[in-house]
Amino acid sequence: MAKVRRVYWDACAWLGLINAELKKHRELRLVWDAAVRGDYEIWTSAFCYAEVFKAKCEDGDTKLKEESDALIDSMFEQPHVKRVQVDVVIGRSARKLLREFPGLKKPQDAIHLATALYYNLDSLHTYDGSNLLGLNGKVRRRDGELLQICIPDAETNGPLFAGKKDIREDARK
Repeated sequence: MAKVRRVYWDACAWLGLINAELKKHRELRLVWDAAVRGDYEIWTSAFCYAEVFKAKCEDGDTKLKEESDALIDSMFEQPHVKRVQVDVVIGRSARKLLREFPGLKKPQDAIHLATALYYNLDSLHTYDGSNLLGLNGKVRRRDGELLQICIPDAETNGPLFAGKKDIREDARK
């Protein structure tokens, strides 16, 4: 029996799936469908309940309609989605990561990273090139292994084709 992959999704991943963002949706949908089949667990912080409210990850001006809340809640409550709390341990770890890695500028990203590290998850799926992707293979989980931080296509398309499209959030410039 194959090992279930345990991946963490930050807000950018959730928004890419919910909004069917053209450059993100295919890979996210592949992971989601694999999770429905039992091949993946998608982990996320309860903090995402607050963070997933905009139309785009970095666009704070356009909020999702209130009707989207039911869809978001329904997705987060699926059996293949594991929601974890932000507690004192995660909060302190996030603060330590912010001090240790100057390129990690947003506390919410530090919370996502700290959560993935604490629970020894296989990888963190994100599109946040300015804060998280640069830390791939540079931070250790609690079990001592390095955390993979990647755009989901690294797992869905395989490493040969991963990253062939520049869809990171900071690549819009």
